[in-house]
Amino acid sequence: MTGSTLRMLLALCLGPALDGGIQTALAQTRPIQRPADCIGEARGDRLQGLTPEGDLILMSGQMARLSGIRLPDTPPHREHAVSWLRARIDQSALIQGPDRRDRWDRASVRIRSTPEASALDWARGLVEAGLAVVDAGTEGAFCQPELLALEATARERRLGVWADDRYKPLDANQSERLRERIGSFVLVEGRIRSIGERKQRTYLNFGGLWAEDFTIIIPKTTWKQMSDRGLGLEALKGRRIRARGILQSWQGTAVSIVIPNMIERLEDDYLPR
Repeated sequence: MTGSTLRMLLALCLGPALDGGIQTALAQTRPIQRPADCIGEARGDRLQGLTPEGDLILMSGQMARLSGIRLPDTPPHREHAVSWLRARIDQSALIQGPDRRDRWDRASVRIRSTPEASALDWARGLVEAGLAVVDAGTEGAFCQPELLALEATARERRLGVWADDRYKPLDANQSERLRERIGSFVLVEGRIRSIGERKQRTYLNFGGLWAEDFTIIIPKTTWKQMSDRGLGLEALKGRRIRARGILQSWQGTAVSIVIPNMIERLEDDYLPR
């Protein structure tokens, strides 16, 4: 008996609820399609030290940063995060990431301790401890979307930076507080009032006064990716979301989003992939 025949018989006998459960289970077993930058071969290396800015110096001579996260920028959280990394100096590790450098000559990489039996993903460890904030920035791909759920747990438990009001999400309607944080990395939560789709960009508007209110700016290619994932106009208009990025002064305040995962819907437990 084939799998499809068995599924049909179970649905007929036990009702549509079970069939829906089977469909969910099958969907969960389908492989997740990850971008090419996330599938590269891992190579062995060690952490030699850290720069004063907190960048990683590998034994191979490469300068690196952990992809998908941002270290805190204020004491004492910054010192705690750096201490966490320093404790791993000279440990054997697997390094994975594209062979590209940013303007500071750093590669954006994923690092896991070895041996495999006690493997620890460093970005995951920092986020779980509340010592880093999820931030894909302008990277080509966000390879660890599970970090968002780990961050949410750390935030609920008020671990590390999440015990500090500075790092907690800002209200999109509090214009004065937002203006005070221009130039900083922030999390902003609010309800989208309108969406303006233009030829090159899409604008998510959170107020009626364009010269004062908060806006999210999304390039055309990113908006298409979001729409393909079920996060287009109909899915977002009127919904509460959380966005993250560097707050800029632009007809009020704004955040530019180039990685779709940097926008999260807040009202649904389910977020389309």
